[in-house]
Amino acid sequence: MRQSSETRKWTEAARGEADHDALLFARLPTDFGPVRVGDAEFKAALSRMVLDMPLRVASSAPERRGGGWMPGTGGSGGEAWQAELTRSYMRHCEQRGTPGDCFTRLEDGPFLQEDDKRSIAMALAVGPALEGVDAEVRAMLDPTRVLATLSISITAYMALVAAPDPVLTKGVAAGAALLLWGYLGFEFFDLIRAYRRLSEEAARATTFAELREAGERFGRVIGPNSVRILVLVGTAAVGETAALVSKAPKLPGFEQASRTIEFNTGWSLMDAAVGAERVIVSMPEGTLRAVLPMTAVAMTARGGGDKSSGGGSGTPKEGRVLPNGHRAFKSFDDFKDFMGPAGEGKQWHHIVEQRNVNVERFGSEAIHNTENVIAVDKAKHDAISAFYSSKDPQAGGMVVREWLRTQSYEKQRAFGLMVLRQFGVAP
Repeated sequence: MRQSSETRKWTEAARGEADHDALLFARLPTDFGPVRVGDAEFKAALSRMVLDMPLRVASSAPERRGGGWMPGTGGSGGEAWQAELTRSYMRHCEQRGTPGDCFTRLEDGPFLQEDDKRSIAMALAVGPALEGVDAEVRAMLDPTRVLATLSISITAYMALVAAPDPVLTKGVAAGAALLLWGYLGFEFFDLIRAYRRLSEEAARATTFAELREAGERFGRVIGPNSVRILVLVGTAAVGETAALVSKAPKLPGFEQASRTIEFNTGWSLMDAAVGAERVIVSMPEGTLRAVLPMTAVAMTARGGGDKSSGGGSGTPKEGRVLPNGHRAFKSFDDFKDFMGPAGEGKQWHHIVEQRNVNVERFGSEAIHNTENVIAVDKAKHDAISAFYSSKDPQAGGMVVREWLRTQSYEKQRAFGLMVLRQFGVAP
């Protein structure tokens, strides 16, 4: 996979930069294949990591507080299938040799709720991958408790990544998403689609057999390699960001994933995962964008940099522009201080509008950057602004910008580019 010209220019422009507080807004490539993790190296790595994994502390006793509920005493009507589902779940736990609420899913009531069913389906999906964990580890830790912790953690992260138009802010969830991207490449979106199906099927399930089928289908759809990667990243991400920092570089295949990302983007995968301010996932468009620190540019890219190339060493007064640079700013004022005036008879125009709702949702760096803000003739800029303030059938009869605020970042950008073409600003 050859580094795209756009990414190459962006990387070259970043070389030699001294401003480590600067942020870069970039569309992440996904046109590369996944890292392959073998079964043996997976089991060895997992055995090492689970010893340091903080496990949930929960009782496995089935008795319920405030009424002494026991499985099998559920009511009639709508509760009948819930009671039977819960009994089936308890039988599954007993068959595993861990009778009771083995996945700690009944802590908030006598019946399994939607999020409980998703976690159980996920446990059933990834459970087979954990069966080969080292015997010494199995003797020290309860494998079912490990599986419960992992399934809850993975489900929580996947629910964030697979939410409609998700925007993941700085932290372990954004870091886990970028690690999954680095490992999976074009299969990243296959994983999200598979999880969405699991989530929907688990929510509808009324029997344990349906939960089992949802979990097993998930494993079949993404395949054993992606299951291993999901479990490895999920295990590394249990806990705080510090756990991700210490464990991720030791994962099997991490060096290969890092080399692939660095070759295609010029970024350090670990610096990107740990330092990402925001990650914006758009499933309909199949795109992934991130606000990254300048320090995410890999040392190999910075090391040979020439300050006279790309961005150069000019000052803001000289109008230093990073070619296709996706250089991001904390505010529009900062952008204008760096870029200067738009030009005689021109005004700066945001393709994705700079409304407060967009800034709060996507982050200021996603709005005030050199990809999203362009110079437009003043008369055309006024006409475009008037159009956005009008009602239009394409917006369902709503005011255009009010309708637009409900759309994903990619849809807003695609719409903004279409408007620029319609008003003769872009070809």
